[in-house]
Amino acid sequence: MSGKGVFIVLEGIDGTGKSTLSRKLKAWLEEKGREVVLTAEPTDDWLGKAVRRANQEDLDPRTESLLFTADRCQHTLRIEEMLKEGKVVICDRYYGSTVAYQGAALEKEMGDNAVSWLLNLNGPVVRHPDVTVLLTSDPGIAMHRVGNRGELSKFEREGYLAKVQNTYLTLAKEAKWTVVDSNGDIKDVLESLKKIVQAYV
Repeated sequence: MSGKGVFIVLEGIDGTGKSTLSRKLKAWLEEKGREVVLTAEPTDDWLGKAVRRANQEDLDPRTESLLFTADRCQHTLRIEEMLKEGKVVICDRYYGSTVAYQGAALEKEMGDNAVSWLLNLNGPVVRHPDVTVLLTSDPGIAMHRVGNRGELSKFEREGYLAKVQNTYLTLAKEAKWTVVDSNGDIKDVLESLKKIVQAYV
């Protein structure tokens, strides 16, 4: 089966199963005959590496936001080329992650202006996905999952993750994303994703 390019984004706090579900969704679509590219942010190029390094430093969240957006600008150009080739592109995190995570970090300094600043910053460089799915989870459960992987970062604090998820939910409502509860069995979550994506591929 072939068809037009489709841009699918999975968003959510760490520990919601985005990476695992992205891989499983890719395998399912390939079984249906689609050519699928799995990508993620931050990317693996030099800008993405700069973002990862910044995550280990005590940088101003505005500086981090600019790095994330620069990486996304280059990433989006590559995504657009793949879509022109008729591929399905599944992206693990996109602009919503920057708005949610850095928005929460900037809340104390910028208040309600943080989210609008981040949306305006990203607006000129992003391509709006065909479908964005926000995976939600109890922050405590999500932290436990991430902790089991030994990958806790400066962003993985339960109170902070709760703020991030609330920002995500606001974005989802405004941008008409689909919200899926990922607290349950991953097989059930995957089936929900398949039903959502089916309409686009």
